[in-house]
Amino acid sequence: AFAKVATEGTPAYKVLARMREANEIASRDPNAAVAIYDQLARDGSLGPTFQDLATLRAGYLLVDTAPFADLSKRLEPLTAADRPFRHSARALLALAAWKANDAAALKKWSDMIAADVETPNGTRGQIEMLNALTASSGKS
Repeated sequence: AFAKVATEGTPAYKVLARMREANEIASRDPNAAVAIYDQLARDGSLGPTFQDLATLRAGYLLVDTAPFADLSKRLEPLTAADRPFRHSARALLALAAWKANDAAALKKWSDMIAADVETPNGTRGQIEMLNALTASSGKS
């Protein structure tokens, strides 16, 4: 149904339907969902907000499987101060750094999150828990 709306709907509904289609496919075939999100992220006609959202959604699907360097390449552009999903991108990069045992990268993203006065409290809490896990497990 989402695929039909994505081809026959109004421009706004087409984008939303593709996002929902990717979300539905993700549970069965994460790689196929990432491919849809990547296609959306490359589509300049969507505008930067939808492109960033698609990139971020792909990152969430890849955080458990992709190498940290690959996630960094995808997500770092989203972390700039003027990007709407910067807090989520930074938190996802911190998690990916933690999973990769990259203490320097974890510190970089944790510090950036802590220094940004606009970071949502929930994101701050997530990073504080991640840092506490790192300290208690001796993971570095």
